[in-house]
Amino acid sequence: MEQAKDLVSRINEQVLELLGQHRILKSKSTELQTRNTELLKQIENQIKEIDQFKEQIVKLKITRSITDKKGSTEVNTKIEELLREIDKCVGLLNQ
Repeated sequence: MEQAKDLVSRINEQVLELLGQHRILKSKSTELQTRNTELLKQIENQIKEIDQFKEQIVKLKITRSITDKKGSTEVNTKIEELLREIDKCVGLLNQ
């Protein structure tokens, strides 16, 4: 009978220990999920910022090539490309 009581007592201690570990892991999981969400938002913002910088670089290259007149063919090519894209959009709207 005493062995049964000891066994039940040990099982009870182990269950309490497991419950404590479960609470700790659940808390850590919540923290990690929150951190993950924050990092994903940060990545999204950085991607947007990179896209803005890329657009700014293109504008600066065009501006520099216009002022230098060395890259006028590059500017003309870019302008023609943009005009073709505009024409395609207008054509799609007219359909």
